[in-house]
Amino acid sequence: MTNSDDDKTLGMRIMKLSRLVRQRFDRRAQGVGLTSAQWRTIACARRFPGATQREIAAMLEVAEATVGRSIDKLVEAGWLERRADPADRRAYRIHLTSAIGPVTGELTKMGEAEEAVALRGFDAAERATLLAMLERIAANLGGELDPAALRGDGEN
Repeated sequence: MTNSDDDKTLGMRIMKLSRLVRQRFDRRAQGVGLTSAQWRTIACARRFPGATQREIAAMLEVAEATVGRSIDKLVEAGWLERRADPADRRAYRIHLTSAIGPVTGELTKMGEAEEAVALRGFDAAERATLLAMLERIAANLGGELDPAALRGDGEN
């Protein structure tokens, strides 16, 4: 298979698309003072309230120390908080604070704007078909990324 054939595989196309979407969003997020690591951490904490640092690191495919630094800065800004895990005294659960409302509102607007750009020229039926197909691919590959599935040895 030549390099151009490699670029035509589903995996390579999805990887390139994911990188492009993330890079565009990174540029927008810089405008509100967030690094890529920070907005991605916020997104995980928003989608999975109460996830542990370990779970967030696994979702982001980064080291725990890396996500820990982002969490530290976001806690310092008053946007995230660590709460003791009642089931494991060694673990803390990460939650958004009410102070982050304006930030998540802005991130949502940016995401909607980027999605509009990405799907420009698609009619409603095409958008629905694309999303349904992506959901089918995800289901074929094992479904949603669930923090509970990331817990391996019981330590969080």
